[in-house]
Amino acid sequence: MKVESVASTKQIERYNLDSRQLARIESVHRGFLYQHLYAVACLFRAASAGVTHIVVENDEDVELVLPDKRIYAQIKTRRSHLIFSDISGALSRFDAIRTEHKDGRRSGTAEFAIVSNSPPGPELSERLRSEAWPSDVPLFWPGKMPAAEQSLPAPWDDVSGGFAACRAAANTLPFSILAPETLVWKLAGRIMAAAAGIEPNANHTFVVHDLPALFEQLVIQLQDFPAPPLRYRPQDKEPPLVTTHRVRLVTGFSGAGKSSWVSQTALHTSDRLAYYDVADISGPALASAVARELAARLFGKTGGKLGEILLPGATGTEILFAIGRHLAESNLTATLVLDNAHRVPAADLVALIEVSPHLHFVLLAQPNTAVARIEATLGVQAEPLLGWTNETAAAEGSSLGCRGDYSAYERLLKLTGGLPLYTQNALKIAADNYDGEVDRLCAALEERTHIVETAQELILADVFDGYNDDERRAVAGLSLSDVPLNQSEASDVLKATFGLEKPAAAAAFRRLRLSGAIQIFGDDRFKVHDAMRPLGRGHLDVCGAEFVRKAQEAIRDLLMAALPRDHDRQRVFLLLRMFVALGNIKPLVEMATDEIFHELGYMDEISEYLHQVAASEEVPAEDRFWALDGLVFAHFKDGDNADIRNMLDRMDELVRQNDLGLSERLAVGMKRMIFAARAKDVATVKTTMNELSRLLPQTPQHLRVAKYNYAHALFELGMMDDCVTATLDLIVEYYDLLGLTLADVMGQNPDKIFPLLKGDHSHTDDLKHLADSLDLQAKAIKAMGNHPGLAHVHALKFYSMAHSLDSFVRVGQELVDDFVERHDYIGARDVIERNLMPTILGLKLAGRVIPIRSQYAVVLAYCGAFKEAEAEMARLLPYESGLGPRGRKELQDQRALIAELKLNPPPPQWQMPARLRDSMRRNQGEPQQP
Repeated sequence: MKVESVASTKQIERYNLDSRQLARIESVHRGFLYQHLYAVACLFRAASAGVTHIVVENDEDVELVLPDKRIYAQIKTRRSHLIFSDISGALSRFDAIRTEHKDGRRSGTAEFAIVSNSPPGPELSERLRSEAWPSDVPLFWPGKMPAAEQSLPAPWDDVSGGFAACRAAANTLPFSILAPETLVWKLAGRIMAAAAGIEPNANHTFVVHDLPALFEQLVIQLQDFPAPPLRYRPQDKEPPLVTTHRVRLVTGFSGAGKSSWVSQTALHTSDRLAYYDVADISGPALASAVARELAARLFGKTGGKLGEILLPGATGTEILFAIGRHLAESNLTATLVLDNAHRVPAADLVALIEVSPHLHFVLLAQPNTAVARIEATLGVQAEPLLGWTNETAAAEGSSLGCRGDYSAYERLLKLTGGLPLYTQNALKIAADNYDGEVDRLCAALEERTHIVETAQELILADVFDGYNDDERRAVAGLSLSDVPLNQSEASDVLKATFGLEKPAAAAAFRRLRLSGAIQIFGDDRFKVHDAMRPLGRGHLDVCGAEFVRKAQEAIRDLLMAALPRDHDRQRVFLLLRMFVALGNIKPLVEMATDEIFHELGYMDEISEYLHQVAASEEVPAEDRFWALDGLVFAHFKDGDNADIRNMLDRMDELVRQNDLGLSERLAVGMKRMIFAARAKDVATVKTTMNELSRLLPQTPQHLRVAKYNYAHALFELGMMDDCVTATLDLIVEYYDLLGLTLADVMGQNPDKIFPLLKGDHSHTDDLKHLADSLDLQAKAIKAMGNHPGLAHVHALKFYSMAHSLDSFVRVGQELVDDFVERHDYIGARDVIERNLMPTILGLKLAGRVIPIRSQYAVVLAYCGAFKEAEAEMARLLPYESGLGPRGRKELQDQRALIAELKLNPPPPQWQMPARLRDSMRRNQGEPQQP
């Protein structure tokens, strides 16, 4: 049995309490973490202050009992100044307690204290100075604590300060094998249990004389656990260690962080715990080995109970039964963590668990066929650890000197499965061998050109080598897909690539599912686990280029067949990658000229390839032209004028030299007109307009597109009145084309507007162009210094209906700015929380995450939530070095604006006029305010 010690005190300096870890710990303590840490600080100084007992959550938050007096302390934590109403109830209780002591119903004298993390506000400060304030009730806050006070610790600004103070106190105790932070968290958990009246301190009281024994008990208990990481980073939605379920099964590949998770969560658990690594214990010996060591851990210091349990000749089963009986008699619970449970036969685990009805079990296991047997035999469902989030990986990368934006870290998480050990190892490789550039490492891993073998490859190689030939081929063939496929699709890929028949493929899928190599989504969809895909891709490369191409073609063909009925964003991304890998020029060029593909954010995936197509003399002139057209359109959308003139000249040259048709002439002419307008070149705009007028077919569709481009040119030239007039005509025309009226749209969500559209055909392009017209009109009106009314709101609706995600997010951000400008900060926050955040996270719009989150932080500041705003910006800081110059400046400007708002608050929140509010309430059937 493997037993490891926890971190030594020499490692304290490297301990880091990050924001996500703090939030997780605070959730365990249900908002009382500051108070619980304050009680811990009282425990540490109790003996030297002459305190005999410490009582928590009784008459007051903390009560210190001394031989001749009792101190009652009320603990307050506030984000702003303390006000009288915060403590008025405590003062009333103090009056009642004072009377109890005066009348002799309580022994000794009574002293009182209010301990706050924030200073008093002006009105409370005035009360403190008045003669009416009771002389025996001091108020303490950071920086205001008499040096002579020995019993009560000085208050701290926040939880982090409190933890640091408690850790420093714990460091003075003589436990060299136990990291002081470990003891602090365990004591905080014990305080939490006592506050709830849970054994062994059900009377809410800690006897100071017994504290050394308590400290030693915690030390002995935690020696069994693996050492907590020096800098633990929580996993996504990680589970608690102790729950109401008696038997749980937590799974993950080697490197998934199971041991780190269990050792870290053990610090914040008030239950009795024991940890055993059962890897080297034979099944029949399991009950006996576990029982004897568990008895020693739980009852080794409890009088004669150990002798009652370890009777001569007692079997493991009898010992476990006796442990359970004694736990029940003492109203105690205990949780036993069994590591490497997959190495023990399921039947032996069942035998152990069945004879221990008073014990809770947490089984840690690697996914394999044994886990499936454990699930079936014990009737439990495995809980996989989900790995690190993007934000956590970025924080780790930043600490190692790596640089990457949100997209770069998302790319890395796909390659490592987000498993902590693999992600951390990859980041160390990036820092040591790729100048800290996360994207460069990802490219090398994807192209199999990296020169340093990763921990992921080393650890999982043994797992992969244990598969049979069909299983390795299945992982290899499906490693190119990072999206779930159904069984029929996956079977087709393996048939086309390796000639693997469907029955053999199905058998391989079943075995791989049991081993955790494939992940199941819904009833019939699965994909190779992200952590295993690099090994599968490596095996596919070893099979040869012919097999790689067969797999790429098979995936391309099935995605193209499914595309008309399934527009899943991730599948389209995968299809684009297959087109690029196979050099399929035509569909890529067609996509590059389709507005909807720009709106869905796909251009980053193919822009580099389009540059190659445009520069290749071997590619037909028409394809080169449209590749350039797509690139120019993307530059226009991004507001980036770099290289546009050169690309327009190349497009003109292709038209002249190859006698291309009317569509090409109109396309380059429209874009040249907009480019000239941006440069304020009025003469070129007029000349181009005249040329286009002669070429333009007089069809309604062509005329509407031309009108919009003319209006856009007017906007770029600063002719805002003319732009507003032109867009108004277009908006009316599009409303009529769609069969809508303004009344149909006012106050309605897209799902209510859709049924009103004229005809039964798709209106995607018309909806998008109507939204474009509304957006352009709103910009022109704002440029004239006026409010655009509902133009942006309605544009947002139509972009949503057209699935124009990029424009939806952009206009949503502009709408947020509109709300802020009119001082409706609550409305701005609502737009981000209800519309923008769900969109970017749900659709994985990685490139938009940082701009929207930084804008959200600013809106929080406008709402007065400065702590939340600063915390959000702190979480974005690790990404800053990986952004381009424009992105970095935007983030820095947002941070500076938040600091400015904190010093100089904005105008007050806009209030809806009473008449309008009452009208809305009448429409909703609500009672009116007087």
